[in-house]
Amino acid sequence: MVKQIVDVLRDGTICLGSSVTCDGFAEGFPIRVQTHVHDDHMIKFETSKGLQDLVMRPETYSLLVAEKNADLEYRDNFHRLGCGKKFELEDGSHLCLLPSNHMLGSCQVTLQRTDGLRIGYSGDFGWPLGKVIEVDQLVVDSTYGSPRSVRHYTQAAAEECLSSLVFGQLRQGPVHIYAHRGTIERVLHVLSDNIGVPIIATARLIKEVEVYQDYGLAAGELLWADSEVGQLAMQEKSFVHLYSKGDGFRNEPMDGTSITCSAYMVPSNNPLLQYSDRAYRVSLSNHADFNETLAYIKATGAKKVVTDNTRNHGCELALAINQRLEGVFASPSSNKRAPC
Repeated sequence: MVKQIVDVLRDGTICLGSSVTCDGFAEGFPIRVQTHVHDDHMIKFETSKGLQDLVMRPETYSLLVAEKNADLEYRDNFHRLGCGKKFELEDGSHLCLLPSNHMLGSCQVTLQRTDGLRIGYSGDFGWPLGKVIEVDQLVVDSTYGSPRSVRHYTQAAAEECLSSLVFGQLRQGPVHIYAHRGTIERVLHVLSDNIGVPIIATARLIKEVEVYQDYGLAAGELLWADSEVGQLAMQEKSFVHLYSKGDGFRNEPMDGTSITCSAYMVPSNNPLLQYSDRAYRVSLSNHADFNETLAYIKATGAKKVVTDNTRNHGCELALAINQRLEGVFASPSSNKRAPC
C-alpha cells in the first residue's frame, strides 16, 4: 500500500507532504497555501504571516488586503499565483492552483514532487468544475460527504427560487437577506439586474463587493446603509438589505421578510424552506453535494484519498468511497495534534 503523505490535523490544517500546509499552520512547514478567505480556513493566519511563505490566487490576495487593511501589501512572503502557473519550492517540487468554483479566489491545490508523485487538496469546491486537478493522493472536503446529502434540484433552480421569492415578498415590505461571503455576492448577481428597488449594504460588504467587481463579478450597485441616500431608501419600505460576515444580522424582529441563503437543513427535494410567511431559507450552496463529491474524486484520478474528518461526514465519506469507487482506497484524516 502506498504510504499516506497527506493528512488533516486536529485544528483543520491540511498537510501535503512535509513542506506545505493549506489553510492552517504547522511548525516546520515553510509554505502555506491559502485556498480562500472563509473564516474556518484562516486557521492561525497571523502566525503564518510571520513564519511561512503564503501562496494564493490573486483574487484571494485582493480580498485579504481589502479585509485586513494592514501590512499585507508590503510583505514579500505573500505570493500571488495565477491559475495553471507553477510556484517552485526549494526542493525542486512545485505547486499549482486551479479554480474550485466556491467563491472568488478559491482553489484546488496540487503539489508535484520531484519523484513524480502528485498530491493535492480539493479545497471547498462547487460542481461542476471547468478543470479538475489530477493527483495520486488527495485530501477531499467532506462538508456534504453523507449519502443523505444529495440535492434533487440544480443551483439554477435555487437561484430562480430566490428571485421569485424576493419579488413576491417585496410587495409586502423590505427583504433582508443573509448569506456567507461568496454566496452573498452571488445573491447580488442574481437580483441586481431585475429587482427594481434599492439594494442596501454595510460599508464593509460594499468594500468586499468592489473586489468582486474588479474581477468582473457581482454586478450591481449597492447603497451604504448609513449614508443619507441609503437612509432615505430604507424609509420607502421597498428595498433589499444584504448581510454577511460581520454585518450584524439583527436578532430582534425586523420589518419585512428575512431570507437566509444556505443549504443547511433544507429538504433534498426542494430548494425552499419556509418557517413562516416572513422567514425563509433558500438552498444557495457553493459546496458540492455527496454525488458531486464522488464525481469530483473520480475525476481527479486519485487512488489514495483522505477525507477531512474535522468536518461533519469524514468517516461516512471514506466508507462510501471504498464501497462505490473501484480502485480507490479512502480513510478519514488522523486529526493529530499539529507538530510543535
